[in-house]
Amino acid sequence: MRHLTKILTIAIVLLGLSSCFKEEKQGTLLKVAVYSQNVPEDQITHTQTELQAYAFYVPKASSWEVSSWEDAVAMRITNTEKAEQLTSPDVIGKWDSTQEYQVELDLWSPTVFMVIIDVENRLYATRLYDTPINYATTHAQLHLYAHKRSGTANGWTTTNPFPDEAREPLTPQDDENDDDNSNEA
Repeated sequence: MRHLTKILTIAIVLLGLSSCFKEEKQGTLLKVAVYSQNVPEDQITHTQTELQAYAFYVPKASSWEVSSWEDAVAMRITNTEKAEQLTSPDVIGKWDSTQEYQVELDLWSPTVFMVIIDVENRLYATRLYDTPINYATTHAQLHLYAHKRSGTANGWTTTNPFPDEAREPLTPQDDENDDDNSNEA
């Protein structure tokens, strides 16, 4: 009985140690649910306009930005400390309006700078992101409000380069006068 106890103890210790040597993999498939609101009266809905997404692998603790709308569309980012630019993204995202998480970015570097663009509504969002270790898939949200000025939320910095531009509602607005006129016939 004493030998059996020793064997079981050794087996348990060895099993515990084997998990210490588990391979760590840094990176993730980032899935982003993007929500939109063009005018304050709109319901907040999943974005239906086509989105573009891309990411650059950048050094940890570096500082990057998209300097203008033209840079966002041209897939160009600028290092604010060294004034260097990157123009060839390491990752191009996938967009599918039928999915709950419409944008997917396959990120396999420790630090990435991401950009998501709503070209039709002329808005974009950026995020410097440290990818997790051993998370195959990560979910995130992004809110793009065309009627608001730039801001930050959920780790994203949203930029509205044209905040005073007139926007069409995403959903048709009910007009009370139309209902009243239809009863007069």
